[in-house]
Amino acid sequence: MASTSGSGESATQYDVFLSFRGPDTRNNFTDVLYGTMVRQGIVAYRDSEELHAGDRIDDLLRAVGNSKICIPVFSRGYASSPWCLRELARMMELYESTGKPEILPIFFDVSASDVKLKTELYVKDLDKYEQRAGGDSKEQWEAALRKVGQIVGWEVQGKP
Repeated sequence: MASTSGSGESATQYDVFLSFRGPDTRNNFTDVLYGTMVRQGIVAYRDSEELHAGDRIDDLLRAVGNSKICIPVFSRGYASSPWCLRELARMMELYESTGKPEILPIFFDVSASDVKLKTELYVKDLDKYEQRAGGDSKEQWEAALRKVGQIVGWEVQGKP
């Protein structure tokens, strides 16, 4: 399943990595998006398909790095998930250092302003992590959210 190019570029295992908050979008938007991609022959990663009990966060973050495109599906509960925030921070870290993977954000019932921390929606969730995850993680996650919020994406509002 992994592919390489003749130019010596590193191998990619996935065409697309989907980052999403399961309870918000797994059984509706993300499921439809994933199914559509698979039917079109796109090799897509989503945690319900590829992540198994006992897997480590390192495996998940490796999948981010082994993808050509990352699609974070920002929803109301996205910032309440440390897993989602770690995925996003890894996406931005790789993008800033190598220009890859390409990041194509989707704003599902949230706005770019929410993601850029200009409203309270994500701020209140991040405030909880200062004590649990430590200030360094919170600062890294805030920076990643602000940066990805600058990328033009798709807004999906009020649609199941």
